[in-house]
Amino acid sequence: MTSELVTIGKIVAPFGVKGEVKVYPYSDFLERCYLLKKVLLEGKNFRGFKVVKKAFIHKYSWVLHFEDCRTRDDAAALTGMMVKIPLSERIPLPEGIYYFDQIIGLKAITAEGQELGIVEDILKTGSNDVYVINPGKDGKEKRKQILIPALKTVIREINPEKGYLLVKLPPGLVD
Repeated sequence: MTSELVTIGKIVAPFGVKGEVKVYPYSDFLERCYLLKKVLLEGKNFRGFKVVKKAFIHKYSWVLHFEDCRTRDDAAALTGMMVKIPLSERIPLPEGIYYFDQIIGLKAITAEGQELGIVEDILKTGSNDVYVINPGKDGKEKRKQILIPALKTVIREINPEKGYLLVKLPPGLVD
């Protein structure tokens, strides 16, 4: 299960007193938690597999109960850990729809060929996502971030295979 892994969420807190954890999902498909049988947890001091005993949705989050997690203290010890699965278990998306990790790291280029920088984060705003572009060279140097709305009128093409997204900037968005 360790070939290619993808992070699907982050444990943010214990839930209740019976060893359950609350997970912030990195997915718009909340129902995917029902498919989880075994996950890899990864944190600063731990990396290991956990068998999912029970999973359910609670207020736009997941609640997971692992086989060997029996108390609130057991659950609290997992706070901050990333929840990962094999890439092969990721739910396929329709053509033209991408997971965040497929967009983060792409080079943002204007229709005129100007390189804006690297997509380093995606903000969920409710109405539309916003791509956070680091205009430093290759995304390493920190400069003032560019915030680009993820709208079809602005994002003209996303090409993870070639490593870029094509942007048509609205007037005045970048000085």
